[in-house]
Amino acid sequence: MPPRSSSPTRILDALRRAGLPGTAAQVAVLDYLRRAEHGHFSAEEIHRRIAADGDRMNLSTTYRVLNQLVEAGFVANVPLGKHHSLYELNTGRAHDHLVCVVCGRVEEFSDPTIDHRRVVIAKKFGLHLVGKTLALQGVCGECAARVHPARPRVK
Repeated sequence: MPPRSSSPTRILDALRRAGLPGTAAQVAVLDYLRRAEHGHFSAEEIHRRIAADGDRMNLSTTYRVLNQLVEAGFVANVPLGKHHSLYELNTGRAHDHLVCVVCGRVEEFSDPTIDHRRVVIAKKFGLHLVGKTLALQGVCGECAARVHPARPRVK
């Protein structure tokens, strides 16, 4: 993973050290995620924001580059269903996600009990863990309050 303070030149060097060609599209996607500081973005949103910065790239290239960056360990993929994922810069800090299915807000959390249970379950089934993803989906408190606002109690 490139340091947050890295320039496009340093990003290019990191990509090449990882065995990637360091295409303009790879640099643009990684640079955008680095500059975004923190966040979870769909491929479409990444594509739109890079285009807004003036870089030309088609959406299929954005998907292909994201897959390459995930494989190389620069980017983490947060799967949210059969055909939907969010992407974030891989900071190396293990965490899971809470996702609101109404507004799309994503919160990160870590829980040592969950991490321990993953290891126990994998061992029980003879699975050598090479990665992990957990995204709990539900309705956040703000969205729930909009759908079912609190009613004043009648005395």
